[in-house]
Amino acid sequence: MKIENKSISIVIHGGCFEKNASELANILINYRKEFKESEIIFSISSSDFIDFNNSNEFSISSYKKNMTSFCYVVNKCADKIAYSHMAQSLPPVYRDGPNTHPNHMIESARNGLALASREFVLRTRNDLLFKDRSFIDKYIDLSKNYYKKGKYTVFSAPVMIASIYTLNPFAESRLPFHYSDWFNFGKLVDIRPIWDVPFITLDFATYYLNHYYKVGSMEKERNFFFRTAVEQYIYFNFFSSHFKNLRLDFHNDDRSINESIEILRDNFVVSDIYNLNVYYPKYLNGFEPCSDNNKRIKEDEWKYLSSNRGIKPSVILSFTRETMNYYTPKIFPFKIEAQQLLTKNGFHFLKHIVVPVDAPPGVACFGPHLTLEKGYYRASVAISALYPQESICIIRVSATGRTGGITLNQKDYTFNKTKEHMNKYIYLDVEFENPHDLLEGFEIVVRNDAPVDLAIDYINLVRMD
Repeated sequence: MKIENKSISIVIHGGCFEKNASELANILINYRKEFKESEIIFSISSSDFIDFNNSNEFSISSYKKNMTSFCYVVNKCADKIAYSHMAQSLPPVYRDGPNTHPNHMIESARNGLALASREFVLRTRNDLLFKDRSFIDKYIDLSKNYYKKGKYTVFSAPVMIASIYTLNPFAESRLPFHYSDWFNFGKLVDIRPIWDVPFITLDFATYYLNHYYKVGSMEKERNFFFRTAVEQYIYFNFFSSHFKNLRLDFHNDDRSINESIEILRDNFVVSDIYNLNVYYPKYLNGFEPCSDNNKRIKEDEWKYLSSNRGIKPSVILSFTRETMNYYTPKIFPFKIEAQQLLTKNGFHFLKHIVVPVDAPPGVACFGPHLTLEKGYYRASVAISALYPQESICIIRVSATGRTGGITLNQKDYTFNKTKEHMNKYIYLDVEFENPHDLLEGFEIVVRNDAPVDLAIDYINLVRMD
């Protein structure tokens, strides 16, 4: 599969306000720079400065003079501009939430997609920037090596979505058909119909004001006002038009829970968005910890589901309340980002754990408290800065289980005060055997015994048997 930039439309949609105009302009400039041959459609859901009466498909204008530079950027970088006029805000989706704007999202996505003309399309919210083509490379890799058509396939080619907010309906809340709506990438002929859905009505948005929750609903399922989540509403509307056997009368209606997973693996490829080289300031300091992995369907889980179609989804995805936060990796090597680790004598910043030189000796990192299957493994800690402040610095790497109660192996590394390792990655390896069928609370602990300027980027966990 080969996807050239000239075959792609990029539909960027959402609200356009004075408070976010500079960020939107920078995002739009970056898209134009990286995708010179692509068609860019800027779809506006609402605005507090655009003069709609004097704007059209090829040019926007503002009735506020201080926003003329923003309009110039849009007019220069966007090939087409779409506008929304009918959508209104709605009450909160769930308890203690803010008023919501799902119809603005639906209308702006639909109007933007209507103007798209290329074979492939990236539909994305306007505060999410894909910095380069790496998401396309990921799409091609997942489609070629893992995706398979099945009895619930509708699309002519798979559609890529994010793992975050692609929820596991067998986990904490039973929410079938809750597939992420942050972005879609695939063929225009497949993605355009997804968003051709009616507006959410006020009756739908206030459903639980007049209805009891399903008998047996869990506490986390008893916080909805909407009849279903917005993601469920959009995707179920589309797929239920193709398969009349599907049922979703309310948000935790689990009669088609297995079918919702079959539809996911037969139509989508799921990617972990934080590995796609994106800029998303809402989640600037990282996304989700490993303890939340079971609540969503990550890229590795999707790969496993797609590759093991003889296994019922519930066998792979079901958890008890006691095991909900114990994530068990299925595919190796398994990369543990610094954001998913903990530290006692350092701090997190962006993709690193940084231990300053004036921090006392102690635990530089620990976690992420996985559940590990029986087998032989190697953990490799990636160190991108190591500046001992004394003549000798000892770094101890330990593989432990049940939160430190079981030591599987440990290894000491000694570093002299030298510059020979300063400008390259240092990998601290520890090999170990896990003799337990399922070892809970598995973690890698890195300790330093002397003042040191230290940065930890990630840990690779490799299965060796």
